[in-house]
Amino acid sequence: MTGSGVPGLVSVIIPCFNRADIVGETIESVLAQSHKLLEVIIVDDGSTDDTREVVARYGDPRIRYFYKANGGLSSARNAGLEEARGEYIAFLDSDDVWHPWKLSAQVEVFSRYTSVGLVWSDMSTFETAGRVIAERHLRDYYSAYSLVNLEARHAPAGQLRELIDAAPSKMASSPFYIFDVFHEMFSGNLVHPSTAVVTRDRLRESGPFEPEVTGHGAEDYHFYFRICALGPVAFLDAPTTLYRVHPSQLSTCNRLHEARGNLKVVTHWLSRRPSTLPQPVVQKSLANSHAWLGAEELNAGDSRAAARHLWRSLLLDGRQPSTLFLLMVSLFPTNATALLRALKRALRSALARPVAGLALALLDDSFLPELLNCVQAGIASFA
Repeated sequence: MTGSGVPGLVSVIIPCFNRADIVGETIESVLAQSHKLLEVIIVDDGSTDDTREVVARYGDPRIRYFYKANGGLSSARNAGLEEARGEYIAFLDSDDVWHPWKLSAQVEVFSRYTSVGLVWSDMSTFETAGRVIAERHLRDYYSAYSLVNLEARHAPAGQLRELIDAAPSKMASSPFYIFDVFHEMFSGNLVHPSTAVVTRDRLRESGPFEPEVTGHGAEDYHFYFRICALGPVAFLDAPTTLYRVHPSQLSTCNRLHEARGNLKVVTHWLSRRPSTLPQPVVQKSLANSHAWLGAEELNAGDSRAAARHLWRSLLLDGRQPSTLFLLMVSLFPTNATALLRALKRALRSALARPVAGLALALLDDSFLPELLNCVQAGIASFA
């Protein structure tokens, strides 16, 4: 990515693989942006459906289509980066859509704060057009937000209504922040790709996606970690993006790969950590990464690998009852694991209620049948 790019132009990179049925919605949400200076780069990563024909129906000269052999999401995004001509780069997954004011708001942040290299935002979830499931989903999707409280540690730089005239009334007062979050990124990824816009200048410093570092898992985390390591970024605390929920999402299919990649990213960056990073943050970061990977290894049936990671997590942070429980489960014979998991789910459902109502919960019409069903499922595993 040479040069500063075309001033004001946003290059929107949409990697796509067999999404002919829904990619049209994604493209239309980009073309409907109030910020009109943009190009849409469709990178078809070896689709075998009618993706090419769907894209060809649009006569907009801002759309550019590229076909390549299947190489995975990071490969497709990097191919898009090679073709991007804009001053700003935005990634949009082929199943997500944007609100029409998204790019206008984010480009305005860049114009006001020239040191900022990245602007990302909150997101909503949906299944079909017009049906929003959760208005705000970013903090639920990324567990790092439970460990870092950005709002408490940083004062807002302004509100959405100050960035654009057409701010939706229910979001107009949503704040945006300008800060350095390099330390916070050690707690986990904070940035969802479809919500983010990056400057070309920052990308020239940080570089492309590097799946070879993460082992084809958590590439997004590593990519945005490098971007955040280089200076100030901005967070717009308003949902600019609609994240589609459906069974074929990579994030739900490859949780074990994601957990393995996450640990690789954390160890990679801890070897380069700044001297200002507090030791408790280091230990908590490693503890959480090992705990997540241990849980996923156990879920995949590798009790030995699970026990190893869960034990390492507890050595780093012993105040993890759920991790201790999983470690105990990992040491049981394989045919006992299903029963213990079933009991844990049922008991957690009851214990999550207020103590005063626990007795009533145990007698609840739905709880006891659920518990019996779980036990029956667990016992069946012994056969």
